[in-house]
Amino acid sequence: MINYHVRKKKRTRYTYRFVGFAIMLVCLSQVVMFIMGYGRAYKIGTFIAFAFLLYGAYLFANSFRAGAYDIDFEFREDDFIVHTKWGDRHYTYDEVNDISQVIPDNENIYSLLHIYVKNKNYILPFSYKKEVADKIYSYVNDRVMAAKLGGEMSDDDK
Repeated sequence: MINYHVRKKKRTRYTYRFVGFAIMLVCLSQVVMFIMGYGRAYKIGTFIAFAFLLYGAYLFANSFRAGAYDIDFEFREDDFIVHTKWGDRHYTYDEVNDISQVIPDNENIYSLLHIYVKNKNYILPFSYKKEVADKIYSYVNDRVMAAKLGGEMSDDDK
């Protein structure tokens, strides 16, 4: 069993919330002023302000998604578990659609592990941890390949 913890910064979440709220506040004041008839507001400016209002709401709401918080990955023999703030997700290795490892030219600085399961994308960053990334990638890739080949073999036998 291999455990890996992906840290997310609290400051980033708060920044997204603040920026989203500020954009919503400014744009909402423009829309309200246009509706109330104050000042010289133009329709096109109000439509642009409404679009930015929706973008601010998107930023604010996205700061609460599960990927914005710390994530723990627990890779076990038959399945793996993703522990997030909003609950645990259990996946078997059969459900993994794709697994890939991104290695840059200077591989000592960082590498990424991308796991695509059902409709979820999980990206595991490894800063200065190339050996850990290789270990997790080989561990998960071996189990995914065994599960996929085992599933294909049983389908051919039928």
